[in-house]
Amino acid sequence: MAGEIFYEFALPDDPFLDRFSSGYQAADDYFRNRKWFNVEKGSSSPPTYVFRVHEGGPVVGYCAFDFGKRPHPDDSSEAKARYLVIYMIGVDQAFQRTQNPLAPGQTFAASIMSVIENIARARESCVGLSLWVRSTNEAATGLYRKVGFTEDPGGPSRRDEGDPILTMRKILT
Repeated sequence: MAGEIFYEFALPDDPFLDRFSSGYQAADDYFRNRKWFNVEKGSSSPPTYVFRVHEGGPVVGYCAFDFGKRPHPDDSSEAKARYLVIYMIGVDQAFQRTQNPLAPGQTFAASIMSVIENIARARESCVGLSLWVRSTNEAATGLYRKVGFTEDPGGPSRRDEGDPILTMRKILT
């Protein structure tokens, strides 16, 4: 993909998975342990992608995402709307805060987010992107805000023993 970043379905035999290091243990474990790959079905669930500098090039990161129904963007409707839901994302430390030379003004992380947004825009009836992020993960929340995500009005919530989680969304216009 000229000007952006190359991506394709991730495969469980990808040798880089064993070395992948985003610096965020939950993401590293998720991708390294292939939690996204259903051996019985022989496919990933949710669909998981590898992002590379160029086809066959170094791995920049991985992302697991799929389309799903979530509360409507106006938060007052009981109807659900179609979102592209990002379940897990990780950028290898070698590419964090690094400019993508094929996308002037964008880091590699922002380039990945741009590709994911374009996939969402191409899906008929998709109203936006949604993700959860630890409220203490300042690097991630900063990136998401920079590319247009906002926090849901309910604020952080506790979903497990870890730090509170923010729901962030980007509504497509």
